[in-house]
Amino acid sequence: MRAASLGLEETPGDTVRRQAKKETSPSKNVGWKLREALKQQLAIIHERVEAKKLAKLALAEVRQLLAKEEEQKELELGRKEIIARAKEKVVSRLKKEEEMEKEDLEKTVGKLRKDKAKQPNEKREVKSKDEKERDKKLKKEGEKKEKSEKKLVGEGRKTQEENKGRGKESVKGKKKEKQS
Repeated sequence: MRAASLGLEETPGDTVRRQAKKETSPSKNVGWKLREALKQQLAIIHERVEAKKLAKLALAEVRQLLAKEEEQKELELGRKEIIARAKEKVVSRLKKEEEMEKEDLEKTVGKLRKDKAKQPNEKREVKSKDEKERDKKLKKEGEKKEKSEKKLVGEGRKTQEENKGRGKESVKGKKKEKQS
């Protein structure tokens, strides 16, 4: 077998030896079979070991991916918490500023009221030119309306008196007509 596999020519003695080995060695055949079975078992064990190594590597990669995802989630939650805290701080600052502004406004209003109370009444009633002109116009318009109403009332009275007189005359005329 070796000579054939090496590319050497077989000699007649080699064939005789082979036949002798086959015939004389039933125990050798059992040994060869055991060796082959052991080799197969060893190959299977090596395949299993390789498969376990690959499975461990794959499992390690999966764990790394999961760890990265977990870290990203934690970072995201951390960011959200930080943003929420920042918003709360901003809201509280704004409220404080509004309260301070209200207090300042109340103080200034209080000061203005005190100042107005100290000033004489005449100074408080000082109006701008525009306001004075408006007041004058309103007064003039009011006076015009009153005059026109008086005229209407006066004319209405005259007509009423005239109507009364006419009414009396017509009643007297009717009485005279009835008597005749």
